[in-house]
Amino acid sequence: MQQQELLQLIDKYLNGQASAEEEQLLLDIFERFQPDQDHWDESILGLKDQLENKMLNRLQQAVHEQQQSKVQQLFTFRKIAAAAIIIFIGAGAYYYSHKQALKANHSQLVKHDAEPGNNKAILTLGNGTKLVLDSAKVGLLAKKGHISIQKTQDGQLMYTVDKGDGKTQNEPITWNTISTPRGGQYQVILPDGTKVWLNAASSLKFPTAFTGNTRSVELTGEAYFEVVKNAAQPFTVKVDHMQVKVFGTHFNIMAYQDEPAIKTTLLEGSVQLNDGGSGSFLKPGQQGVAKGGNIRVAEVDAEQTIAWKNGFFEFNRASIYDIMKQISRWYDIEVIYDGKLPDDEFVGKIERNVKLSQVLHILELNRVHFKVENKKITVTP
Repeated sequence: MQQQELLQLIDKYLNGQASAEEEQLLLDIFERFQPDQDHWDESILGLKDQLENKMLNRLQQAVHEQQQSKVQQLFTFRKIAAAAIIIFIGAGAYYYSHKQALKANHSQLVKHDAEPGNNKAILTLGNGTKLVLDSAKVGLLAKKGHISIQKTQDGQLMYTVDKGDGKTQNEPITWNTISTPRGGQYQVILPDGTKVWLNAASSLKFPTAFTGNTRSVELTGEAYFEVVKNAAQPFTVKVDHMQVKVFGTHFNIMAYQDEPAIKTTLLEGSVQLNDGGSGSFLKPGQQGVAKGGNIRVAEVDAEQTIAWKNGFFEFNRASIYDIMKQISRWYDIEVIYDGKLPDDEFVGKIERNVKLSQVLHILELNRVHFKVENKKITVTP
């Protein structure tokens, strides 16, 4: 192919006008650049980084175009080899659109498959009593004074405070903790009406009633908050060494111990982050990354950050290591690595309600392999 023809093909791809055959031709050409990057002529084809960014934007646009469909897409993103594989998954089945799928090994991938996570959590009351919420009956779980704890018909945990006689302020306040295991998630409605969605392997400690000048809770793991506004009683989330001061808003905090930083992403309203001597305000669509006493703020796709709450894994240039952390928590399975894995990056989304084997089959088309025995995945090149 002549260089001018290649440039025209690249333009068609970036503009979304390339046919399926033309897209595959372009991807095959990029694949040939992988072993020998010296043959990339920047004077004619442009800077590699710039082209990669353009192609990434095109992939992200394709993902967003699929958001209303039951069939979702996952793309790999390699250095000058974007979208080498496209996989569709949805409605409990998976389909492959890459020619390599015809050569896929149809032997059994796992000896022991794993079901996806679901709604399960343990509520620890102030006196140490533990309530297993997934097996608890719908209705009243506990009542102390003017404070009632109920499990709703749709599986939420709801706190209500009866302020009818004005004695609530004089009652002793105790702290409860709701904890989700690996492979679990849960939603709780706090005494002030604030809604919290907990992801797997997470916990939220909170008082049975908010009194005084502030509303304070403590988080480990990951949670999405929709905070009820109350200017006279600001809402604060304590996460390890960091504090998030909330001004009536929607936001997500990801603070797992095995992650390198605490990430707070704002969807609506305003929050203030404080990490030691460092502080920052976030605007909607921004993410604060707290690490080593410093906070870095960047523009992000906020909806992607809460994909887990909406039932999806969603990736934006995620490494296989990033992906396997999420899989490990959601399917409650240990992950170990054997050998040097490719540095491919992934763009796209997969439903979280499919079995582990289906997710691994998708990833196996991307130069990684898996062996699952009991509760352990071994990842190899």
